[in-house]
Amino acid sequence: MSNKKVSEMKIISEVNNEAENFYEDAIQLGDHAAYALKAAHRSQVTSLEGIAESTLKTSDVFDYIKKQTARFPYWREGFPEHASQGLGERLLKYLEDDLVKKRDEICKKLGIGSQTDTDKQKRRRIQLLLIRQFIRQMAAQYEFRVSLVGGRNRGS
Repeated sequence: MSNKKVSEMKIISEVNNEAENFYEDAIQLGDHAAYALKAAHRSQVTSLEGIAESTLKTSDVFDYIKKQTARFPYWREGFPEHASQGLGERLLKYLEDDLVKKRDEICKKLGIGSQTDTDKQKRRRIQLLLIRQFIRQMAAQYEFRVSLVGGRNRGS
């Protein structure tokens, strides 16, 4: 029982360490979200954050992003530095590709394989924890950026 607890603590520690490393990426995607969604679509970001925090499956987060991207043109809007990729596509790629690599690094460091059901479950948990951290950071940057733009508009 204590091994499981120590293992969970190690997982959380490694995820938190990794979250510091992808902070800059979260800032860039938060800025992209602010550019594309603006303050008018704040509920899009808060819904994404709510899904990420409450779900037990990474696919729920991916499906939300896919549906929003298909439904709303502002989810497909590029960003000056990433004009060829819309917000939804860019965010999905980051969560599905970049965070999977980070998950694999954490698993390697902690000695978590991919063969047993227990290991597979731990891998999914680590990926979900990384997604939650990333979405939290991205949402905070979105709010910050939108508040700066809004403040300037009100002051003009």
